Amino acid sequence: MELIGLPLDLTPQGVRMEGNGHLAITWQADGHRTRYAAASLRAHCYSDRARAERRSRPLLWDANTFDAFLSHDYPDVGANREDRLNTLRSLRDYGFMVLRGVPTEHSEIERVADLFGFIRRTHYGRIFDLISTPEQRILAQTSHVIRPHNDELFRDPPPGVLIMHCLVPSPDGGGTSVLVDGFDAANRLRATDPDAFVLLARVPIPHRRYLVDTVDDVALSAKWRSVELDDDGEVTAVRINERTMAPLDVPHDRVEAVYRALQLLLALVYHPDASIRFRLDAGDAVVFDNHRVLDARTGSNGERHIRQCHVDREEVYSRLRALEHRLRGRSEGWSWVRPG
Repeated sequence: MELIGLPLDLTPQGVRMEGNGHLAITWQADGHRTRYAAASLRAHCYSDRARAERRSRPLLWDANTFDAFLSHDYPDVGANREDRLNTLRSLRDYGFMVLRGVPTEHSEIERVADLFGFIRRTHYGRIFDLISTPEQRILAQTSHVIRPHNDELFRDPPPGVLIMHCLVPSPDGGGTSVLVDGFDAANRLRATDPDAFVLLARVPIPHRRYLVDTVDDVALSAKWRSVELDDDGEVTAVRINERTMAPLDVPHDRVEAVYRALQLLLALVYHPDASIRFRLDAGDAVVFDNHRVLDARTGSNGERHIRQCHVDREEVYSRLRALEHRLRGRSEGWSWVRPG
């Protein structure tokens, strides 16, 4: 029977446990009989305790968390499903991980992306080269310092999981990669200034990219709350980038409060104690969840060459759940993941 046809006062007429552990129910309305496996009922129990146990929560981190940060050998990840599962779990739990031993051919990033999902095409193309160029259109095409940010918030949806493959590191030792856990920063803001946290979880911030000229025809615009919460109040996304922010669209009496809240969150993500730093050498690739992790870099001499692409978040986490099912016979808790 379809849900629309079920009576709202549906009541069991008889309930019994069968020998195989199934629960058998005869329904009063029409005498229909249904059977439920005990394991299925337990897996979908509505109690607060059972729902909490099913949740897989992100592991928060800052500059002091890792003795040795999360790296995986690319040949092993490509050849072994257990290694691939561990890679995807690192991405789930921490929001990032690094692949070592990736060949430095230009096209290799496409094979890296195939491990996680399908490359999403944008006006940059399928692959974007992060390299200093005299024809600079955006900050990524310079050798300047870039502050921590979430990428391309002017898109709807924003990029999900980003992949950056290093072909040539900066010979002067610059271009150090910087990552920040946005979930950790948001929770710190909630602890220190709950009102600012609530405001950023309620007010959408506009982001824009306008490159309308003889070279490009791009006029992208979107609005995102800087902090996104699930129904239980847990942080599920952080989206902040002051370089792409457009003028606010809020009642005049909230403008100052919103800017103050943004400043507080930016102060947390810009603080040195929030970030981990590491050098991407030739053959390294960093993979991170753009709805959680903010990326940045130090300045360099301009000879660093990174190739970048991104894949949709839903596909990445679908592959994780499918691998868990194949290798473990189940899909572990993922209620906190809400693809943007």
